[in-house]
Amino acid sequence: MKLIRSVDILNDKKSILRLNIVSIFLLVLFFLLFLTVTTIIPLKESSITFSVMQLLLVTAETFLLIVIHELIHGVFFRVFSPKGKVKFGINIKKGIAYAASPGSKYSRGQFAWISMAPFVLITLSLTIACFSGILFVGSYLFLATFHAAACAGDFYWIYLVLKAPKGSLVEDTEVGINFYH
Repeated sequence: MKLIRSVDILNDKKSILRLNIVSIFLLVLFFLLFLTVTTIIPLKESSITFSVMQLLLVTAETFLLIVIHELIHGVFFRVFSPKGKVKFGINIKKGIAYAASPGSKYSRGQFAWISMAPFVLITLSLTIACFSGILFVGSYLFLATFHAAACAGDFYWIYLVLKAPKGSLVEDTEVGINFYH
């Protein structure tokens, strides 16, 4: 197999800036989407206001979501490469939290699952929590919107995986991904 593309997202300031800009667009898009979701099915609580206590709680929940998001990536890395080591990190200056399995290679389909699993599982869980009355509508809108917009990097990986030639392997690295064919 020959290396056909290497993507270093962690050290590419332009890519990080582009992803942050995309995240702003996604904030608006997902807020409108999740607001629409809350209007389709009647809920016990229709207010979108926050109390100070709710604001403190949603802040703590946001940090918890980041941890859970990266843990989900880690679980899927291990599912598809049981012997691979998983590393977790955060770069506060760049605003990036990450899970990585350096040196592990995955099929395009496996890497797509690894990339999308947190978005799908967390969005589904938050939506179920909202509709079952466990999560206030305002909290749901904030958490679901923030999380979905924060998945911009994962969506970027999916875009790159879809563009890669069929039969390619994706290698996770400490700074991004490599494609082999």
